[in-house]
Amino acid sequence: MWSIRTRLFPLLAVIILVWVFFYYSYSLVSRLREARSGANETIAWFWAGAQVPMSRLAELGMMYVCSGCGSASPAYGFESDSSKMYFCSECGTVTEWYFVSIGGIEERERLFRRTRDLFKELVERLDYTTILSDTDMVPQVVNGIAVTDSMSLEDLKSLILLTEGLDNENTPIPIEDSYGETIGYLHYGSDELAKELLIVPYIELAILVVLMLLFFYVIKVEMRKEKELSWIGFARETAHQISTPLSSLMGWIELLKEKPEVEMDKEFAEALEFIENDVDRLTQIASRYGQIGKKPKLETCMINPVILDTVHYFSGRPGFLVNTNLETELKSEYQVYLNRILFGWVIENLLKNSIAALKDSRGGVIMISTRDVQEGSGLVEVEIADNGKGIPFADQKRVFTTGFSTRRGGWGLGLTLSRRIIEQYHNGTLNLIASSPGKGTTFIIKLPASSEVTE
Repeated sequence: MWSIRTRLFPLLAVIILVWVFFYYSYSLVSRLREARSGANETIAWFWAGAQVPMSRLAELGMMYVCSGCGSASPAYGFESDSSKMYFCSECGTVTEWYFVSIGGIEERERLFRRTRDLFKELVERLDYTTILSDTDMVPQVVNGIAVTDSMSLEDLKSLILLTEGLDNENTPIPIEDSYGETIGYLHYGSDELAKELLIVPYIELAILVVLMLLFFYVIKVEMRKEKELSWIGFARETAHQISTPLSSLMGWIELLKEKPEVEMDKEFAEALEFIENDVDRLTQIASRYGQIGKKPKLETCMINPVILDTVHYFSGRPGFLVNTNLETELKSEYQVYLNRILFGWVIENLLKNSIAALKDSRGGVIMISTRDVQEGSGLVEVEIADNGKGIPFADQKRVFTTGFSTRRGGWGLGLTLSRRIIEQYHNGTLNLIASSPGKGTTFIIKLPASSEVTE
């Protein structure tokens, strides 16, 4: 199940990212089309709306009137001037013609106001800021609204800073009068869509980086899974190969027990007992390897007897403990969910490391202690401490790394498997809490108390 999840999660993440990217791209294109359509609509609307007042303004003041009879004629029939002498068909003679306005001052003012309102409506349709300034870059019109003389100095400074910010986005456009002289500048910003377009390449790059990281994550997970599967296969095959000669040895032991020499020779009987114990130990080791990769069965039990079984095994082998005392201080009374075989393997690994650290020392001591902790629903702590050579400070962060070992010829698997057994199978923790070169090392195991005892 976990293998399927590790494959499906990155694949699902990639599919979601690709879908988000395409959805965002489609949304961006749609908004661009809408923006272009809106811009075209604005241009067409302004052109159509400006035709009437502009044409009317063009007509006003573009008529010539005869001073003799008062007849009018369009201005394009004459040269544009205040007065001219032309032939009048009504008078039948050459008279003086005057340039006059048909609508008068009020009509012209009304049309000018309409034209200003039209420009104001155009500016209001824009979704970015526009500022019209004089040649000194002092704002005069902001978003179609004229700056009043009553504006405070602080507000004016804010507008000047805003103008400078707009200039950082776009170069200001010079405004010229009818004589071609620059009378001011138009400062304008960028709409939200234009700003968003600037970050699109970064969004695409981020999505690409995420996809690459997911790809490498999948490869890493697959390699780690393949490594674990190969190790599980090796362990199970080892357990299978060991089981066959063990079965034969157990049969020979039973036959030897039936010999009359057993009752007559105490040394032979004692040796046979030790051999039987070692065969049982080998059977237990084969069982440990056979359970690797499987979900172990846990049972509610006290932790002290399991520790004592391992301690008695080491104590009964004189060759294991040389110039070393193995002491215990077992005070725990809580029960825990435990797999006896696998937990015994953890204690054995930690004891072997401590024994190896005390190999060249005299007066070595290994202390195993247990205690109950009133934390949460209850914890059981197992502490294994020695006064051996310790672990170098530079290596303390790597003690649980697969393949790392401070012993020559070590495989670097003991602590790695021990932590996996405690954390994955027993929902506990295994940590190195103290180690100093020449002073010793202390490991601690924390296991949750069983719910039965907690209740």
